[in-house]
Amino acid sequence: MLDGMWEDIKRSWTSGSMLYRLIWVNVVVFVLVNAALIITKLGGVEFSVGIKDCFGLATTSDLDVLVRRPWSVFTHMFAHTEILHLIFNMILLWWMGSIYQAEVGSRRLLSTYLTGGLAGFVFYVLAFNFLPGLTAQFEPDEVPFALGSSAAVLSIFTASATLNPNRKVRFILFGSVQLKYIALAYVLFDYFGLSQGDGVNAGGKIAHLGGAFFGYMLITLNRKGINLAGWLEVVLDFIMSRLPSKGKSGTKLKFWRNKNWKKKVGSSATSRVPKSDAEFNLEKRENTKRLDLILEKISRHGYDHLTKEEKQFLFNQSNK
Repeated sequence: MLDGMWEDIKRSWTSGSMLYRLIWVNVVVFVLVNAALIITKLGGVEFSVGIKDCFGLATTSDLDVLVRRPWSVFTHMFAHTEILHLIFNMILLWWMGSIYQAEVGSRRLLSTYLTGGLAGFVFYVLAFNFLPGLTAQFEPDEVPFALGSSAAVLSIFTASATLNPNRKVRFILFGSVQLKYIALAYVLFDYFGLSQGDGVNAGGKIAHLGGAFFGYMLITLNRKGINLAGWLEVVLDFIMSRLPSKGKSGTKLKFWRNKNWKKKVGSSATSRVPKSDAEFNLEKRENTKRLDLILEKISRHGYDHLTKEEKQFLFNQSNK
C-alpha cells in the first residue's frame, strides 16, 4: 500500500504539472513542520526557533527581525501549522489553479503564485508598520508572524476570474454561478472580516486582499502589454537553464525539462527534449483544455479580446 502511494506521489511530481508540484511542496512542508511540533511538545526538545514562527519559516512585519531571516519572504507562503488551513488552501489552489494553468501554462502559474504571495507580504508589512491599530493589540516586545499560502492562492483565484469572468461554476445549492461573482465573494469576505478578531487575523486578511489585488492587476495590465510577473519569470528561466540535465543518479530532471522552462525569453522558439508517455498525454490534455477555453472566449467576445499569449498559442496549435 505504501509503495503504491509513493509511486503516485512520484508520478504526480514528475508528470509535468506545476500545479501538483505546488500542492506537494505545501503538503511536505506541513508534514515536516508538524513532525517538529510533535518532537517539541512530546519529546521535550527545544529548537532555536519556536512554534510561533513556524521554526523560522514564517515571515514578519518587524523589519529588524526580517533582516535576519530574509528567506521567510518566500518560505511563509508554503508553510502551514493547522490541517484545516492547509486543506482549504490546497482545495482552492487545485480548483482555481486547474483553470488558470489550462489558460496560461505552468510557468505563469508558478510566477503568479510567488509574486501574488510577495504582494500579500508587502501589504502585510505596510499595514503593520503604518496602521497603529494593528500593532496596538500586541505586547511591546512581541513580534507578529504570518504564514500560509492564502495570498498566493487568492492571486491565482482573482487572476483566473479576471481571465474568465463569465465562466460558470456549478454548485449543488446555488446552481451555476459566474466565476467573477465567486471571486468577489471571497474578496468581500476578507474585506468585511477586517473588523473582526485581533491584529493577527486582520493582518492576515490584509495580506489576502493584497494577493487578490495583485492577481486582478496582473491580468488587467497584461492585456496592455505589461507583465508584473515578468521579472520573476526571467529569474526562474535563468535558474532553470543552468540546472544540470542529469542528477547524481544519472536520471534526467524531467520535472524541470518541460516546454515552459525551456522557452527562451523574448522568443517564441522552444527547445524540446524527449517526453515520456505520461508527460506527452498530460501536455496534450492541458493544450486541449486551453484551446477549448480560447475558442469559447472567441465565440463570446471575439478574437480581438485574446491576449498576446492566447493568440500565439492559437497560432502554434493551428500549425501542428
